[in-house]
Amino acid sequence: MSTYTERAALTLVLMIGLVPRLAVVSVFPTIPVSDFSALVAFGQHFQNHGLTSDGWFWWFFNPGLPLVLCGLFHLFPSFDPVAVARMATVLACGLVPILPFLMWRGVLPLWVRLVAGAGLALWPGHVLFSGTVAQDNWVLLPSVALGALAVRRLLGGTHARPLTAGLLYAAAVAIRQDMLVVLLPLLLAAGRVSVRSGWRRGLATCLAASLPLLALAAHRHASTGRFALNTEHGGVSILGAYVPGATANGWTDPHPYIASVRPDLLRDRKALFAQASSFVLVEVLRRPGYQVARMLSSVLTLSVSGEAASLYWSLSKPDVLPAAVRERGAALEARMKHPLRFEMAAIQGLFLAAVIIGVWRRNMAILVLSSAVLLKYALHAVVASQGRYFFMATALEMLAIAIAAYELRQMAPPDARRLLPRALAVGMAFGLGLLLFAPVLAAFVQRRDIDDQRTYRFQLGPRDGGAVLACVIDRGLLAALDPPRSASLRTLLRDPAPGDAAVAACELTGSGAPRPLVLQVLDTYAPGGFGGRMMQRVEVDGVEVLSHDIAQEPGSGWANIPMGPVGTGTTKRILIAVKAIRPDPGLGWGDEALTTFRFVRPE
Repeated sequence: MSTYTERAALTLVLMIGLVPRLAVVSVFPTIPVSDFSALVAFGQHFQNHGLTSDGWFWWFFNPGLPLVLCGLFHLFPSFDPVAVARMATVLACGLVPILPFLMWRGVLPLWVRLVAGAGLALWPGHVLFSGTVAQDNWVLLPSVALGALAVRRLLGGTHARPLTAGLLYAAAVAIRQDMLVVLLPLLLAAGRVSVRSGWRRGLATCLAASLPLLALAAHRHASTGRFALNTEHGGVSILGAYVPGATANGWTDPHPYIASVRPDLLRDRKALFAQASSFVLVEVLRRPGYQVARMLSSVLTLSVSGEAASLYWSLSKPDVLPAAVRERGAALEARMKHPLRFEMAAIQGLFLAAVIIGVWRRNMAILVLSSAVLLKYALHAVVASQGRYFFMATALEMLAIAIAAYELRQMAPPDARRLLPRALAVGMAFGLGLLLFAPVLAAFVQRRDIDDQRTYRFQLGPRDGGAVLACVIDRGLLAALDPPRSASLRTLLRDPAPGDAAVAACELTGSGAPRPLVLQVLDTYAPGGFGGRMMQRVEVDGVEVLSHDIAQEPGSGWANIPMGPVGTGTTKRILIAVKAIRPDPGLGWGDEALTTFRFVRPE
């Protein structure tokens, strides 16, 4: 192969990897929100306070991506950190397709490397998501590189690369801690670790991976006093997939559940993190059949709809795009939802066909890549799962598909003609089955995601203290809780009947010198003209101080209810309620009338 052809092909892969992503992000500059915004803030925290500074970020995130962002913020101090993080993410994603193209040189022919590179480059769901500053985007670089290295070692018979493999493995774990399990087959393959390989090679690979992982744990210890690779919030995160109400979005905030079973833990973060996993077991034992069906449904659903669901974070969530392009972003997300499901079903079908070819031909490269993919899906069946978590798995599936195509070309034509139609038939039937069966199973599970009325107990207060609002809800649902800042209340059913209500009965107790305090109640329903559906009410010491028809007037915002000076000796009884008057059946007025309340100090 001429040098000119190689360079031209490399340029092509690089261009089709970068240009579509840069074009999308130039039109739709995704604004980091939620976890993605926190990752940018974590990077700024490192930049401003030092690499071993403590902070709440450590409870929830691994430091790999924030460290990279910190380095970039130092390199480009005069630029907006959000813009730097977004552009760096796009470039990192655009470089992923050249990894197999370059790393397979000399082992696989040009056309195979082009297939693998072009698949990763023109991957539509990822092109639309690549502007999101997510760990799931950044972990593609070390994961795909390690996968390509493992394939090179298995197919080319080249020498083991324990140092490179160990560093790539540790880099992936530094970004996402679940890679510690998922990428283990690729690490062993790239390091050529097996029963027959001898102890020296195994020791070299183990040291190459474990030493940087020890450094990662030491970094956490230097910052927080906790020597560990994993974050503290793991049990709480997993619990959010098991509690009642989780199936609607695949995960829900578990704090309301804790308020109904162990409200004392809401005031002790460390105890909550330590004991959250025990409640997972409680829920599994309480509804074992349901939980098994839910796990199966989550991975089957996300295997075809995960990419479409991820566009919420890059295109359609109201605050992830500038106001001028929000409507266009939402329209694009709506147009792409169904095509992406068909695209993912086709990829899953081709992947299964590749696995069949790999098993039939005993192709270890395909089988090792497949084991990492299956570990990723199995892991997230048990713990929390979201669509973006599976981008890494899909990337490895594309590598396996390209190798399966190469394997077929190596076979004798009669054998290939017999194997290919059978493998494709099984694979396409599987993909079609996912499209048809996954929504049915999801609906089956969601119909059974029901719960009896619970009694919730929790406390709220202003940020600077001086008052505590102790609340009990035994009618309605505590839909969200951010202790001690705010709580959200709604009717038990999403489609309430007339007269259904949710009521928080609270007692406000002051402490210290009297200071003014304001109770705020949020109306989130912006459209007007639908009066008489749902009402918000607030009483203070038996006197009604707010009666608000949620949908009558257009606009949303906070209602301010002064509590007067609150200090030592102050006690007030406060009732916050939302009630169904004449809600339209089937329109989800319970959700539309979600009522959030909190305390603030007046300006």
